[in-house]
This record gives sequence, structure tokens and C-alpha cells, in this order.
Amino acid sequence: MSMMLAPAPAAVARWRRDWETVMRFYQPGRDEFLSAGLAAVEQTLGRSPERVLDVGGGPGTTAEAMLRRWPGAHVTVLDVDPALLALTGTAMPHVSTVRADIATEQWLASAGGPYDVVLALMTVHYLTADRVRDWYAEARQLLRPGGLLLVGDAMRDAASVVPAPPAGGGADPWAAWWSMLGGEPAMAPLLRQRAAVLTGLACAEFIAPVHWHRDAARRAGFADATVLHQRADHVLVSFRRSGDIR
Repeated sequence: MSMMLAPAPAAVARWRRDWETVMRFYQPGRDEFLSAGLAAVEQTLGRSPERVLDVGGGPGTTAEAMLRRWPGAHVTVLDVDPALLALTGTAMPHVSTVRADIATEQWLASAGGPYDVVLALMTVHYLTADRVRDWYAEARQLLRPGGLLLVGDAMRDAASVVPAPPAGGGADPWAAWWSMLGGEPAMAPLLRQRAAVLTGLACAEFIAPVHWHRDAARRAGFADATVLHQRADHVLVSFRRSGDIR
């Protein structure tokens, strides 16, 4: 069910545009990553997907880009954050939204499916290593045979996903965006709900190299791991669901 907000559509559109600016700061080459992923889906499936799950899809900007390319697809945005999902529901009431926490296995029961594509951009680093391993197995269950899992995130031998500070010592873009949203009276109820939902949750800032993700996905039953795009430490990898695990 899509959630709606009271603010004018122009305000919601502006907030979502600003969100994409923030995401491009943390993921350089974001547009190229997404283009590479969507092209790989079409090449692998031989068609446009019918059903897509955007895990950690936030305010739906990635879902919007997918629907521009695949207008006939049914896209579901899953996120733990009620404020971000409300932005999705307001801007795109035709898109399904699901609030669930991928840090626990309970998210699987809410996610629906089966899907042709499950996409997670800048999402899995929130999880611990053990949880990422389990998450790969869970994501596989949501895919039709031959379906694709796309994972794009920082993948390197390091312990932090924090990028270099803004030039000139400016404010952190993430904090600045949320501060802006906090100044909007119409968002106050949702931001209170968000604070309650996120109490006790924290980003694990987990990073591992590509071969770690490839091995974890293989053990979960995926095949044909392919690096689709790489820019600096950010990598987009596709994993194809084959047959049952033996």
C-alpha cells in the first residue's frame, strides 16, 4: 500500500531531486551504474522485466528511473524508513511500497514475489557480514528461476563507507538533507515515526571485496556473478538465480 503526504507535489518533487543529489555524492557515477544494471537485465532476460523489487529504495527515485525504461513493469519499493516510503507513495501512487527491515529475516514475509529482478543499491553495507550472507539466500527465494539480483555498493578491502568530506569543509549532504526535511511541518508526524522505527538500528558499514560477495552469493545458490560496472571503490554486480541448491 502506498503512503501519501500532505505537502504540495512540487515540494515532494524537490525533496526527491535533492535526494538524488545526495546519492550522487556518495555513489559517483550513479546514473551509469543504473544504466548498466538495466541493460544487463534486458540482455539476460531477453525482455523487459514484469516485476521488480527495489530493496532500500527510499523515496523511489531509482524506481522512477526503472519505470521510465520499463513503463509496463510492476515495481515494489521496500525500505525500513516510513518517511522515505511516504515520499515514494506521494510521488508515485501506482508503485507498491513495503516497510520492512532487511536486518532481520522477517523482511522476506513482507517482500512479496516472485520477481524477475531484485535490486539493492547502496543498501547491503548497512548489514553485518553474517547478515549479508543470509540476505543473499533470502533474496534468492524472491526470484523466479533465471531472475537477477543486482547489488551495487562499496566493495573493497577497507572498513568504512564514509567518503571524503565535502570540499571546503561544507556540511555532510546526508545530514543537510534530513535537516531540511526536519524543517517541513508536514513531515513532523512521519519523522517522529521514523525516529521510533530507527531507534536501536545502526549502519554496520560493512565492506568486502567483490570476491567475498561472489562467494557468499554462490553459497546461497546464485550463478554467473558478473561485474557490470565499477567506478573507484563502487561496484555493481549481477547474480543469476539458477536451479535449486544441491
